[in-house]
Amino acid sequence: MGLSGFIRRGVWLVLLVLSGSVYAEKFCLLLAENYYEQLYCEVKAMGKGASLPSLLDFRRNNEMTQALLLKRPAAKIGVEVVMPKKDNISKIVQPEMRYANAEEKSGIDGVGDLRRCAFYTQSIRCDGHSYNLVGNQANSKLRTGALDGANKMDIPVFTGSGSDKLALGLYLTRAYRQYIGKMLEIGLGGSTLSYAKFVFLFHDVTAKGIDFSQRFETMFRFLKLDKQSIAVSEALPDSVMLAEERCGKLDDSLVVCDAGRKNYLYRTTN
Repeated sequence: MGLSGFIRRGVWLVLLVLSGSVYAEKFCLLLAENYYEQLYCEVKAMGKGASLPSLLDFRRNNEMTQALLLKRPAAKIGVEVVMPKKDNISKIVQPEMRYANAEEKSGIDGVGDLRRCAFYTQSIRCDGHSYNLVGNQANSKLRTGALDGANKMDIPVFTGSGSDKLALGLYLTRAYRQYIGKMLEIGLGGSTLSYAKFVFLFHDVTAKGIDFSQRFETMFRFLKLDKQSIAVSEALPDSVMLAEERCGKLDDSLVVCDAGRKNYLYRTTN
């Protein structure tokens, strides 16, 4: 089963445990659910968001209000806020409603299914192969230069037609693989977006005429800065509820499982 088989309704919420406490101001971009929330996090990171409400309160507003709240502080860091179209201002909706329309053909259905696999909390076992749960990693375990400015996200630019569902699905799968690989490089494999959330952000950003690949490049830059200064917990969960229909193979070495509030990566060891 490919990724298209496990895109389901869910709420993506990643909370990093940092030195025993949840610190939402840092790694804010891991919590951002749309374009305006990404800008919110960037403004906060640049120290110009003192007038902004908490992310939770900011999220309760519709897009127009979010954009207006951001306009002045974003200008202080040289960022122009793209305003929503007045005839298409989103109302406050539950995240599961947002993701209901995020399904796209994944384009990787031929990689292999997981019907003969056994699912455990920290591993998935398939015909002699074992995929182990991936967590966050301390900087000391990263390859040299992983957090340097020269390391880019490098998500490809989509050059096809949005009406070509097959081409779009193939692109999104390729882009998602790139995103996952880069998150692993900087030690945030335990804090990734689900494929459904990734697809939603693509549509949200491109509908506003914004370059999707550049949006993720900016996000990656801020995440690397946060990772340089904040320790992450490497602890793996004691209990994970997995279902085969919510999991899919990105390639022969990686399985991704959307468990609703959390996205889990499993990597093969053989």
